[in-house]
Amino acid sequence: MSNFIVGVDEVGRGSLVGSVIICAFRSRDDLFELLPFSIKDSKKINKKQREEIYNYFKSNKNPNYSYQITFGKKRDIEKLNIHKVVLQSMSIAIKTIAKASDQIIIDGKFIPEDLNKFQVSSLIKADDKINQVSAASIMAKVFRDKLVLKLHQFEGRYEWNKNAGYGTKSHLNAIDKYGISPFHRKTYQPISRLIK
Repeated sequence: MSNFIVGVDEVGRGSLVGSVIICAFRSRDDLFELLPFSIKDSKKINKKQREEIYNYFKSNKNPNYSYQITFGKKRDIEKLNIHKVVLQSMSIAIKTIAKASDQIIIDGKFIPEDLNKFQVSSLIKADDKINQVSAASIMAKVFRDKLVLKLHQFEGRYEWNKNAGYGTKSHLNAIDKYGISPFHRKTYQPISRLIK
């Protein structure tokens, strides 16, 4: 039986702009004993460390690990809701990368319903307890930060290069001053109030 674990996490659920990003990271546990760095939840390491880890996994082709990144697109978030879109995107990432014998651990409380052939569990704060989930968290975080930085090049007034699209005071002030952009999630507060 394989002792591969697939860790799954999402980034951008609470952001006011753009896609939510999901990553599924597959490896054995012994991978993390061989790495030139330690893995932690993406929120507990700095930007430089996150980018070094991201670049390592992206550039080193290694049969001992693989990962899959999926997008929960803004238009789907507006049409369905963020919860459904996250679960759908997690399901796609898992089905793309996992084998039936893998143990799959999702950060949080919820599990997609269409994964019957897999061994799936959810764990609150898994990104701080399970190496594969921590790795997924880092990959999703850096990928999304790069994506939001590209959006910032089109809409620099909202300082997405600093706030990653979250509702900081400066971001909300910019929305009050300039209105919303095409990249804002129109079903999110306070944006939905502004467009009624």
